[in-house]
Amino acid sequence: MKYAVYVRVSTDKDEQVSSIQNQIEICRYWIEKNGFEWDENSIYKDEAVSGTAWLERRAMQLILGKARKKELDTVVFKSIHRLGRDLRDALEIKEILLGHGVRLVTIEEGYDSYYEGKNDLKFEMYAMFASQLPKTLSVSISAALAAKVRRGEYTGGTVPYGYKIVDKKYVINQEEAEIVREMYELYDNGLGYLRISNALNDVGKYKRSGKLWTYSAVKLIITNPMYKGDYVMGRSTEVKVDGRKKRIQEPREKWVVFENHHPAIIERPLWDKINNPKINKKIKRRVAVTNELRGIARCIHCGSPFVLHTYKYKNKEGEELNYGYLTCGTYKLTGGRGCVKHSRLRYERLRSLVLRKLKEKERDLEKVFKLNDKDKHQEKQKKLRKEKKELEIKRERLLDLYLDGGSIDKETFTKRDANFAKNIKEKELEILKLDDVKALIVEQQKVKDAFKLLEDSENLYPVFKKLIARIDISQNGAVDIRYRFEE
Repeated sequence: MKYAVYVRVSTDKDEQVSSIQNQIEICRYWIEKNGFEWDENSIYKDEAVSGTAWLERRAMQLILGKARKKELDTVVFKSIHRLGRDLRDALEIKEILLGHGVRLVTIEEGYDSYYEGKNDLKFEMYAMFASQLPKTLSVSISAALAAKVRRGEYTGGTVPYGYKIVDKKYVINQEEAEIVREMYELYDNGLGYLRISNALNDVGKYKRSGKLWTYSAVKLIITNPMYKGDYVMGRSTEVKVDGRKKRIQEPREKWVVFENHHPAIIERPLWDKINNPKINKKIKRRVAVTNELRGIARCIHCGSPFVLHTYKYKNKEGEELNYGYLTCGTYKLTGGRGCVKHSRLRYERLRSLVLRKLKEKERDLEKVFKLNDKDKHQEKQKKLRKEKKELEIKRERLLDLYLDGGSIDKETFTKRDANFAKNIKEKELEILKLDDVKALIVEQQKVKDAFKLLEDSENLYPVFKKLIARIDISQNGAVDIRYRFEE
């Protein structure tokens, strides 16, 4: 029997590691009890992986891959909890295994698809119980955490810059707090996140880790309610998208705020002032605009992708317009310390340039494409295959004539056979060359199809990705486009 034993733990803690061995022993007992020979190589482990995201479980994906290839007869689990804690995922895994004729056994529940047949009720019932477990645990854990927060206790995780933990309580780290206050003061005086990070780095005031301050690190501190003494729970949550976990921000009305939870580093009026867009006039309204050159446009100096910034503004006529510009991602985060100083590059200007250059290339490529006639190559290849076949038949007749003791001696046979072999080889090489040309024509057709989409598509990112390998941009805005079809 070709079997697999699947074991999983969700963390790498010691008690979870021992759980792995426990699962293996239980499965081994079932294997040997049923008269099969134990094989250590049959074990598939997913360690420190949640049961609620099966697409992220490498060992499970290997098992499903083997099932699809008919390389497994049976898969054994200690329990349905190990299979998956999401009802839909558990049922989908079961359907894949059974659909490819693989027997499914979960020992604790006594479920064996070999005996259960089409009776899914038992499996679905246990899978439903398993799916409710993480939700129940989550509610219990959240309630316990909330109780600790109400007592003003530290609940784990990274301690925010400016604080330290003493007797399970948040206490101000005076040395770090001075830098936090300096950040807020600079921001209140009109400096942005990047200029603040550069100012601190320039005087040797670095992060707790000794690394440089960045745009995002400063922004995180400026916008964090922790610094006015509030503790916030429920700011984000995990959801599943296409079988994978993704963290999303919750709306403010869903946040649970514990005011005056710990000592404040920043006075509440100042924090509220600089985090209120209505009061802080210098904050511009961001606009959600798709960057169709994302991951393609890169800095020639550091290799970082260029990132898009977009804002709304009104012209002299009062018309509301969008303004977008690109800049090096590293320069945006770290300033001149991470990369050379860059000029802002208008997004629409670069996009228009790329479109114009592609259309010029399209005209040039049309001339090349016309030289490659697909039908003509197919006809030539057909003719070559026919000629090769005729040569092979003649060679076989020559061999028959020689073996039958006909009017041909060994020397003549050897010479003529070698000549046939040479001619057949030449035909094969010509056919192979035409195969390469045919493959090239297929690729050219794909390129032609992509060019056609330049006129029709609203979002050109997939088209740009198909046609362009990368766009290198220098600090003065010079652009070098590298095309995939020229590689």
